[in-house]
Amino acid sequence: MSMIVKTRLPVMLLAALSLLVWCKPSYADTHAKRVHLHGTLIDLTCWNDRTGDSATLLREHTKRCMQMPDCVRSGYAVVTPDGKVYKMDPASNESTTKWIAATQHDANWRVDVKGRVQDGLLDVSKIQLQK
Repeated sequence: MSMIVKTRLPVMLLAALSLLVWCKPSYADTHAKRVHLHGTLIDLTCWNDRTGDSATLLREHTKRCMQMPDCVRSGYAVVTPDGKVYKMDPASNESTTKWIAATQHDANWRVDVKGRVQDGLLDVSKIQLQK
């Protein structure tokens, strides 16, 4: 082998390995579960404080309550009819806070949500009121 090939080979191998590491999807990205949920939007403060009265809470919970500072800080979740609770990730909490503020809806926050569940948190790509 020529001297140029001998000195360039390790550099080329390192470059190739770097590309493999950079281009490979992360473990978390490849193991996120896509979901399409039908359920009720709730803030976690009220959910944790009133679990004994969950049916009434889910039906009568108001926009005004979900916009209270403690409720906004606690984050939001979607509770499905079978009782599963999908807590939102921080970015989804922020976008949901804005979405709540923009809607004229007041109570019974039945929603359709599309997104991914990753590391136990819901990453919302779309949320809308059920029709």
